[in-house]
Amino acid sequence: MGDTSLGENIKRRREELKLSQEYVAEQLGVSRQAVSKWETGQSEPTASNLVQLAKLLELSLSQLVEPESAGPAAPDSAPARQKKAPNPILQADLTKWAIIFQSAFANATASHIYWHADSPDYSFVILLDLLLVAACSVWMASNHRFEPDPDRRRKNVYIELGYCLVIAVICVIDARVGMSLVGATLFIAAALVYILYVNPKYMGRKLTR
Repeated sequence: MGDTSLGENIKRRREELKLSQEYVAEQLGVSRQAVSKWETGQSEPTASNLVQLAKLLELSLSQLVEPESAGPAAPDSAPARQKKAPNPILQADLTKWAIIFQSAFANATASHIYWHADSPDYSFVILLDLLLVAACSVWMASNHRFEPDPDRRRKNVYIELGYCLVIAVICVIDARVGMSLVGATLFIAAALVYILYVNPKYMGRKLTR
């Protein structure tokens, strides 16, 4: 078996499951270029990567490394396999909405504290705001379970803790001085930078289509 045969098998099966090279790379903790080189036969996966690839592509190890063993997917089984295939868009949207909701609830918390901190009638509202911020933060943290590489997962957790600290600082300042529209703008800007720049560049997660 040559490298090209293995590469063609990886590519064929990836396309059958409608997975992008970026998604495969993210799940294995490698670069997209590495996946491209595997598929073109310029390099080959390590033994560890082969095991992970087989699991991701829903093949046995022998089917993955022996193209003739895999064969074309049976027509009646294709829909079932597609249902079981991971949905990177869904995962990305979950993470993106968690970040957006956290920012929105943090802004509401700061506003309610500034305007109604001395009103007993608003103590429940403020407590609810804080609980919603905490729930969104837990939601954000839980999405790291989709990262298979423990080193990258650890790095991403640290980055996300830094982002949450930035949101907390904005929230505290807004609650103390009442920045109003400026505060809301800062929350939006922080969330956009985190979603559009920090996540794809430093965390290996593309949160936009």
